[in-house]
Amino acid sequence: MSTLTDVRAAVADIARLAAVSSYQLHGHAGDPDLDGVVEHLAEVLGVPIAVINLVGTDHQCYPAERGVGAPGTNVPDELSFCAYVVAGQAPLCVADASADPVFARNPLVQAGAIRSFLGVPLVDEDGFALGALSVFDTRPREFSAADEAVLQTQARLVRALLAARRHEEAHRRHSRMLRLQRDVLDAIASGRPLPEVLERLAVHVEALLEGRVLCSILLLDPDGVTLRDGAGPSLPAAYRDAIDGVHAGPHTGSCGTAVHRRDVVAVDDIATDPLWADYRDLAAEHGLAACTSVPVLGDDGAVLGTFALYRREAGPLDMVEGAAIAAVSDLARVAIERDRRRRELTRLATRDTVTGLLNRAAFLDASKALLARSPEPGTVHAVLFCDVDHFKLVNDSVGHAAGDAYLRAAAEGLHSALRPEDIVCRFAGDAFTVVLADATPDAVHTIAERVGGCFVLPVRIPGHVMHLSASTGLTTTALSGTADLDVLLRDADMAMHAAKQAGRARVQVYDAAMQARAAAHLELTLALAEAVHTDEFHLHYQPEIDTLTGEVMGFEALLRWTRPGTGAVSPADFIPVAESSGVIIDLGSRVLTDACQQLAHWRTQHAAAEALTVWVNVSPHQLTDDRFVETITDVLSRTELPGTALGLEITESAVMADPETARSTLTRLRRAGIRIAVDDFGTGHSSLSTLRTLPVDVVKIDRSFVSRLGQSSRDLRIVDAIVSMAHALELKVIAEGVEEQGQYDLLRGLGCDLVQGYLLGHPTPAGRPEQMRSQWPGPSPSGAGPSPGVLLTRAR
Repeated sequence: MSTLTDVRAAVADIARLAAVSSYQLHGHAGDPDLDGVVEHLAEVLGVPIAVINLVGTDHQCYPAERGVGAPGTNVPDELSFCAYVVAGQAPLCVADASADPVFARNPLVQAGAIRSFLGVPLVDEDGFALGALSVFDTRPREFSAADEAVLQTQARLVRALLAARRHEEAHRRHSRMLRLQRDVLDAIASGRPLPEVLERLAVHVEALLEGRVLCSILLLDPDGVTLRDGAGPSLPAAYRDAIDGVHAGPHTGSCGTAVHRRDVVAVDDIATDPLWADYRDLAAEHGLAACTSVPVLGDDGAVLGTFALYRREAGPLDMVEGAAIAAVSDLARVAIERDRRRRELTRLATRDTVTGLLNRAAFLDASKALLARSPEPGTVHAVLFCDVDHFKLVNDSVGHAAGDAYLRAAAEGLHSALRPEDIVCRFAGDAFTVVLADATPDAVHTIAERVGGCFVLPVRIPGHVMHLSASTGLTTTALSGTADLDVLLRDADMAMHAAKQAGRARVQVYDAAMQARAAAHLELTLALAEAVHTDEFHLHYQPEIDTLTGEVMGFEALLRWTRPGTGAVSPADFIPVAESSGVIIDLGSRVLTDACQQLAHWRTQHAAAEALTVWVNVSPHQLTDDRFVETITDVLSRTELPGTALGLEITESAVMADPETARSTLTRLRRAGIRIAVDDFGTGHSSLSTLRTLPVDVVKIDRSFVSRLGQSSRDLRIVDAIVSMAHALELKVIAEGVEEQGQYDLLRGLGCDLVQGYLLGHPTPAGRPEQMRSQWPGPSPSGAGPSPGVLLTRAR
């Protein structure tokens, strides 16, 4: 019976200790309300010492005290006044402790620090005795019933304050846990590297547990035995290095054993636990006294690693720490699983499924990294572009299986023909590209001939054996005058086509004779520079329509060039030439002047035109021109237009090329009232964070997305996302390239603010606004379209 009683008592004490732990009070908590209670008791009862004492695994826990000072004397539980109150769950009064058969042996009584005591238990709403509210005197004293009543009254207040604190603490921990989960899951979802995610997780856990623990995450190698360091922000670096590479087993500390057992391993005292026999000196050297480790199991049940909490003092995890390790280890599982899937997808995504060679994307990344460094002295980097001759005949005659077999055989030959430092890829269907690193000119030609020979292979077709070959174009960083991969591929591709024109099955070296396009480019540049000072350039205007009202909100000014004797030149041809030659600065200034003068003219003739905005496209070169802002303000001043009458359209690439300079320039323009639109949004590489910091008013959806609306659900979702994102940032949205009523209706339904395109009006020379307006169509059958009766009205 005594054994059963002992077990029940032990279980009850474990539950009581868990209740004490839930209050998360460590040492003197400094709660002003609790401090006020002990101060009040000391004054009312006339005692030098008043204490709120919680008795847990360490009974020296004073949420509030007066007169105790720093704990310095360790009092055994059997001699502790407060422990007796907790054990008996009843008030205790000792008039003269020096004459008491039990408490006379208390070290504080023997030292004369305490002679009398009165204490009442602090029992929570679940019936657990958490500790005691006590007063002490340094002289013998008979405490009265009234004194005890005062103590009981204050005890009820303390219980209420502790309960409120526990609820507040639980809410705070819950909120912090939610923030932890959100932050880590956001990092996982955004594709942050696994070490960064795990380190962030560990830092959050240590902060959540207020620095009482040191977090460690180990990752299990594919061999199923070796553990590698994953994270441990507060563990000593030397300790992390020492355990990196430890093998899991039955007696390999908490983590190695947790992997071996596939279960939680809690070691409360590393110094005495046999699991740590081989590692306890290492732990002691770095001040680690306890460790609880949880195996991180994958979706398939396989062990992925371990999540562990170390303590610098021996003892078990408390209830909150235990709950945290259970909850957070699952986040580690999500992060590790996501990373493994990502790496597997990356492996699959970087290899061509037929040949096993690098695919185009991986080739481009690797080649750009190689070409970023200069070749060794006396060598060059080279690019080969190989295209199989007559390969279509194979697929058409004997099928794709035979064609794939040929490609695999050629790929095997390429592996043998190239050096380890070279990069080879299946660039397209029957096209292969090679980058040669640090090769002498003679070696380049030798390797190129060897590569060409890899494609001279027989293919059996009905009744015949066909020997295929390849045409190979070759260029080097010296021949092309650049290490830019795009240029090298372009030049090698031109050389490959020259090889085909020369009879196929040969290597053709790139040379200047292949630069006919360069000559044409130069001719266009000269003509463009001359045309800037003549009347060959003029503007066309295309309206922008409000999708809700059908009102004209403004016009985009579009530059046109008509060359005498040649005719119209596409902007796609002459704008890049203008930018590369620097003519774009003067040309852009002229466009700004002409557009503003036209709008000023309209405003003098039509009152409604005063609310219009004329939009002008801006080149990246203009954004970085020191005179750009001054040029615009001067044009506005000369045409007597307010800043709000002018809108500037910039591309994503123009901003991203130099975000800081662009931000500074646009901010100055925005202060002048000028409106800013990001043109061709979705086709560049801008980020939401960059867009959010720019002084932008409008986002223009690129016509490539608009053209596929109604055909591609993916593009519809992209447009919907752009509209939602822009509106969340309080930006207007214009969709360009609207040519069909269905596109218009979809955009209107998605909440797109404005549209422009052939459906609503072709770009036309400047005329009277109402004449331009009369060309636009009437309402759609649903009534969503613009009405021809609505003339130029106010802008939003």
